Amino acid sequence: MLDHLSGGRLEIGVGRGGVLEAYFWGQEGDDASNRLRYDETLASLRNGLANDELNFNGQFYKFDNVPMRLRPLQRPTPSFWYMRNPEVAAEHGMNCIVVGSLDTLEANVIRYRKLWGQHNPNGQTLQGRTPMIGLVVHILLAEDEQQAIAEAAPAAEAYKWNLGTPRRLEAERRKLTQFVDAEGTGPRATQPDRHIAPEERRDLDASLAKLAEEERKQRDARRRAPGGLPGFVAGTPETVKPFFDEYMTTGANYMVLSFQFGNLSHAQAMRSIRLFRQHLMPRYGIENPFRFSQAAAS
Repeated sequence: MLDHLSGGRLEIGVGRGGVLEAYFWGQEGDDASNRLRYDETLASLRNGLANDELNFNGQFYKFDNVPMRLRPLQRPTPSFWYMRNPEVAAEHGMNCIVVGSLDTLEANVIRYRKLWGQHNPNGQTLQGRTPMIGLVVHILLAEDEQQAIAEAAPAAEAYKWNLGTPRRLEAERRKLTQFVDAEGTGPRATQPDRHIAPEERRDLDASLAKLAEEERKQRDARRRAPGGLPGFVAGTPETVKPFFDEYMTTGANYMVLSFQFGNLSHAQAMRSIRLFRQHLMPRYGIENPFRFSQAAAS
């Protein structure tokens, strides 16, 4: 229904989760079965969206002649997105959003493009579009760099706290002590030993090794997030230009900009959007603001 109401603009994001999520949903914490459940869920979802009836016979889920009363406007289905892992995204013909830093984005793009060619010979998505991959960028802009940094630092801490709160509270409620630190005040610093995703960046290091060591050192220095906040970009439009200049050289063709994160106010977010549109969009030939996804995080 949403796809029809939006004129075919619905896009669907999916993710596998992991052992921790399996515990929360009352399932076994085995990584292999977790992966199988994900595969079957995704296959049945795509099957139902693409057909008038859903038929699926898996190990965990079975559907027989379930009528799909309203097919989406886009055929065979709306576009799919996968978070974090370019290997899974390419394998299943999905667009990809990378969560991390600029220093590994190029390697992820290289890996994604290579695997996309192996699993999708025609080079396009099922909707006939160019596959997209990009990075989540949390950004705060101001006319004064020190002001931007001073505002972004507490907001970044609030964002990180907010991000971990649902897992932390649920782990405490269910007394899942393996996911809570010794003091009981937060999540464990590391996941359980057995939580090793089989598809997790198997040869990311090999991709990075292809870059000359000296070039890597120079790029690493340039790629440090403006403002000195790892994973966050803070500064004036002028001081963040090197970051976005470097971004444009990675081969990524998409970007998610998070203008309001943590405890930032609406006014602060709107100031960042205004400065970005005035000073950075023209620099990169971006005329339509809807090319960039303006995402608000917790």
